[in-house]
Amino acid sequence: MRPLRYAFLAIPLLGLAELAAHFWFAKRPPTSDEWAAVVPAVRQTKLDGDLLVVSPAWADPAARSALGDALMPLRDVARPDATRYPHALELSILGEHTSELAGWREESRRVEGKFLLRRLENPSPVHVVYDFVDHARPPFADVRGTEPPTVCGWTTHAPIVAGGLGGHPTFPAERFECPGGSYFNVGVTVIADEEFRPRRCLWSHPFARGEIVTRFHQVPLGRVLRGHGGLYWIIERKKAGAPITLTVRVDGDTVGTAVHRDGDGWAPFQFDLGAHAGAAAAEVEFAVSTPSYNERHFCFEADTR
Repeated sequence: MRPLRYAFLAIPLLGLAELAAHFWFAKRPPTSDEWAAVVPAVRQTKLDGDLLVVSPAWADPAARSALGDALMPLRDVARPDATRYPHALELSILGEHTSELAGWREESRRVEGKFLLRRLENPSPVHVVYDFVDHARPPFADVRGTEPPTVCGWTTHAPIVAGGLGGHPTFPAERFECPGGSYFNVGVTVIADEEFRPRRCLWSHPFARGEIVTRFHQVPLGRVLRGHGGLYWIIERKKAGAPITLTVRVDGDTVGTAVHRDGDGWAPFQFDLGAHAGAAAAEVEFAVSTPSYNERHFCFEADTR
């Protein structure tokens, strides 16, 4: 009968075990089935034009696997930043929120199992007049080298090439191909920045000499030209490469120059367009050069706003 003397302890111990299990399951990331179950709620809450942001960012792959490209298109997932979006839907787990949407006004919230869905309003969205990455193809653009003068031809059926871990990002089938090898092309790809977040940009590996120039035609201009540049972080973090110069010219006038040095990460640049501001149809050139082209896997994005 002696063991029964302590039987009364079973109830509080069971309660503590249940409490511990509750906290363990509450802090456990959603399973693939739970991600699949939240899809209808996301479809009901997300409106056309909304940016879908997953918090924390490391849950992005699980979210994309469940939600698909329709709800999380690559253009949004690998965005340069969130400034252009009037609204966002934050899908958060584990009580996490993204600093990218700090200061946005909460319009609504909804709890679905382990998920919190918050629709947010951008207090000051910007109007993008022209996105250069979206127009990096004929008839909107062409590509050439300057030393020696070279023309880079457009193709829609180039072999898709991926560099693998530690190599270059994927070269798409649609790209401008330049003489000298597969590295010398201009096309839309995705790099990983210093936080290993995806960034959609225009691959533009410089030549050994001169500039590789991407020229856009009949561009409507805003007040400024704004963008970001960087290298795949696994390459850039070595801090062993030569600086890369991006020169922007509008109708032949240089409006700005940005120098990228290893370690800068996904670095922003912005140039005032001055007398060219508001032009209805300008010619805009992005010229990339470096004194030493080894592993200069430069990629940039830009818009005018």
